[in-house]
Amino acid sequence: MKLKNKVALITGASSGIGKETAKLFSKEGAKIILTARDSDKLKQVEEGIKDAESFSMDITDKKEVDDVVKKIIHKYGKVDVLVNSAGIARWGPIQDITHEDFEEQVKINLIGSFNCIKAVVSSMIANKSGSIVNVITSTVKNTKANRVAYAASKYGQAGLSNAVHEDLKEKGISVVAVYPGKTDTPIHDPYLDKNDTSRESMLKVSDVAEKILEAALLKVEDDVKEISINPR
Repeated sequence: MKLKNKVALITGASSGIGKETAKLFSKEGAKIILTARDSDKLKQVEEGIKDAESFSMDITDKKEVDDVVKKIIHKYGKVDVLVNSAGIARWGPIQDITHEDFEEQVKINLIGSFNCIKAVVSSMIANKSGSIVNVITSTVKNTKANRVAYAASKYGQAGLSNAVHEDLKEKGISVVAVYPGKTDTPIHDPYLDKNDTSRESMLKVSDVAEKILEAALLKVEDDVKEISINPR
């Protein structure tokens, strides 16, 4: 029970990496706060996880994020762990990507992460403890074609994570970026059939969830800024 008595707020918890992380954290004893935009999917996830509570939350909406975090802190007194796993991907080269697609990815992948960190940071500083895990992507380490909007938003998220790590490491708060390689999640569904054999070579969400748990358990004095995981 590595997370016994810990309150863990997980974004993007209605599917994929966020959902699997919530299940794993629950097994480790955490009180799970599930958030995502799709309330119906969230409720389904909540029903399958012990000691979980869900809030419909759009991470691009600053007020909505602040209100949800205030409710959590009022009820539980703290947020011990924040996992920023919400994100979207719209593939396309610079000549095809629309302004709307670019802006949406920046709002969700970068500004959404900022909003969530900003909402919990005062409480964590007051408690002189906390863990923030930002789920990014190996695209930041090895950018390929047709990733212009996704890569730009994720490079921004990586910069945010690294800077916040430096800001908070003297205040008892660990901030770690997790860089998963290509992972078999619904993010690929618009581009790959669910039975496509290429999915077999991808990381499983359970592999990434284990790495997120590892990141969440790091001590601030370890001064670890990032962890990568790639398919074998």
